[in-house]
Amino acid sequence: MKIENTQVFGFEAAIRAMRNPLNSWDKSDSRIKSCDDPLYWADKNANEERFVLGEKDMQLSQKLSKAGTEHCKHLRLIQVWFDITAPRFFYIEFDTYKHKENVSCSTMHTLMKKPISEQDFEKDNVPATLIEKINTYIGLYQQADDAEEKRDYLVACKNILPEGFLQKRTVCTNYQTLLSIYMQRKAHRLPQWQYFCNWITNLPYFKEMTGIEV
Repeated sequence: MKIENTQVFGFEAAIRAMRNPLNSWDKSDSRIKSCDDPLYWADKNANEERFVLGEKDMQLSQKLSKAGTEHCKHLRLIQVWFDITAPRFFYIEFDTYKHKENVSCSTMHTLMKKPISEQDFEKDNVPATLIEKINTYIGLYQQADDAEEKRDYLVACKNILPEGFLQKRTVCTNYQTLLSIYMQRKAHRLPQWQYFCNWITNLPYFKEMTGIEV
């Protein structure tokens, strides 16, 4: 399992929104570093480098985060994009969280294009006989001309494909959803969730804005 190409934006807007209920914008002490490069915002790490969270804003954000999801709605404005490659059994639980969008690599369209190997799974202890059987179906699929026959081989592959098969997704979510995931999954016995929660805590200003204790 791996997570890469992480991008985070929206800190400035989130702080403004956080202070909307009491019109307390004048108390905000966060700032944006000046930059003369007109192409700076094309840098995927722009906000991480330019936004500086103030002490007062941090304290208020933590207070609201600890008060519950109905009070920390500003965290929804901090958007996160990332690519994740994980086993299918991880996504079964990951998909219970609805406040996100993702586009995945499709087993329907790509599984039958080439033989699979141990590297396509989370662990390399998949029985060689099972991999051989799947590859046999893939070979028969590639040789078949009849659409119904090809469909049958595809279904046969998907029927026996282990849950440890790795799939890549590009995900868009927000800090409030990630906070919920962290609180619910930080002690989960699956190492994939521990890896994911560790990644969450290392996002820019995540600990500072939520007040979580790692």
